[in-house]
Amino acid sequence: MAADEPVTIPRMTWFSMVGELRRRGRGRRESGAFLLGRGDGKDRRVVDYICYDDLDPRALDQGFVVFHGEGFSRLWALCAERKLQVLADIHTHPGRDVRQSKIDQDHAMVPVSGHVAMIAPYFGRTSRWSLNEVGIHLLQDGGRWKRFNARDRDAPLRLCNW
Repeated sequence: MAADEPVTIPRMTWFSMVGELRRRGRGRRESGAFLLGRGDGKDRRVVDYICYDDLDPRALDQGFVVFHGEGFSRLWALCAERKLQVLADIHTHPGRDVRQSKIDQDHAMVPVSGHVAMIAPYFGRTSRWSLNEVGIHLLQDGGRWKRFNARDRDAPLRLCNW
């Protein structure tokens, strides 16, 4: 996955996705989604998302995300069918802390250098118009993560109008 350009998310896609994560978490459990796009290095625009529990119906059963192998099989089949790639992922945390847990760090949803992982606070009860409260994390070579804020000039992810 090329990380030359930031991943961009249309504002209406972000609005819809955050609302859906909020709904699925019901204020008491984590939820998450994969953000899909074409990702050719120059235009890494999100065109759709798919929630974890649509791919793996058991993913949210424990209150925190546990994504099973059959969910990944469904994800890769969907990506192949629609000619899309996973550009990023997002999951929610219960409080305001959007740092990665040790489990998050050790178990990247897509363990490829350049992958972007986001964490939204309060089970998705975050701004539906801004990334300012969201933790943005970039997987680097050697499995290390670098954390960004939405306001960082070099953030690997941003909202766009269209």
